[in-house]
Parts: sequence; structure tokens; C-alpha cells
Amino acid sequence: MPEDSSAVLDALDRVEDAFGGYTTGAPEYEKNLDPEANQPPVIQLRKACRLLDACRTLREHDGYHTSVIEMSFATIERTLEFYALAASNDSVDNFQNHTRAYDRAAALGVFSEETARRLKTLYTDNRSAAYYRDTVATTEQAEMMFNLAVTLHEHVKNFSQQSYECRCDR
Repeated sequence: MPEDSSAVLDALDRVEDAFGGYTTGAPEYEKNLDPEANQPPVIQLRKACRLLDACRTLREHDGYHTSVIEMSFATIERTLEFYALAASNDSVDNFQNHTRAYDRAAALGVFSEETARRLKTLYTDNRSAAYYRDTVATTEQAEMMFNLAVTLHEHVKNFSQQSYECRCDR
């Protein structure tokens, strides 16, 4: 059996402590994401805003197409989770897989079941291909995926009538 690197074990110890809440001092949250000041639906919406901001930054710095695609899918999920949490009795714990948000959005009337099916197919067929397989993401794929994420984010926040909670472009 190989001997584990002490550097790896030390880094693993520190990250386990950080995720376990054993930190030195008060936690520092991302801008507009303090859980003490925001309800779970708003936090999900604002996580989506931050992901879109990160995509914009990466796109400005020579692409990072795989990351943009991955974060665009995450943006869509967070945005749909925002709506489901705001419009139902769902809890964050209900969203432990990547496709549940699409089904809930359709059930809550955000879009049709056909659109939910197409979005889930897009996710299952292409997210893993761009991320895990030996295919390489293209500029066009990243751009179109980012545009979909932005369009869906705009649609959902306006559909929810809570666009004032969005922090994009701020």
C-alpha cells in the first residue's frame, strides 16, 4: 500500500476543518451570499448571479470553454432551484441530483415538460461529454451555453417577480 503524501494529508485536514466549521474567526462569505441575511431561495439565485459573473470573467480571459460550460449548467440549476424554493415547500435537501430542478421548474409552470426534457437531455448528453470525456469544448459551445444560462436566468427571475433579488450587473 502506498504511503500518502504528508502535504496532501495536511491540505485534506485543513479543508475538512474548513467545511466542518472549524475555522479561525468569523466566516467570510461571497458578496451578497451571507446566510444570516438571506433566505435559501435568494442565496440560490445569487449563487447563479456569481456563476454568471465568473463565466463573464473567464470569457474575457481567453475562453476557458470547459469551465464556462460547467458553470453555465450550474447557473441554470441554481436559478431553477431558486424558483422551486421560492414557489413551493421544497427545501434545498430536495435537490441532491442534477436533473431534479428541471422537473420541478416544469411542474411549477416555469416552462413546459418538453422544455424540461430538452434541458435534461442537454445536460446528460453534453455536460459530461465536455467535462469528463476526451472531447474538447469549442468557443461556440461555450458561448451558446452561456447565452442559454443568461436567458434562462433572466426568464426565471422575471417569472418569479423577484428580479429585485438578482445581483447580476451590480
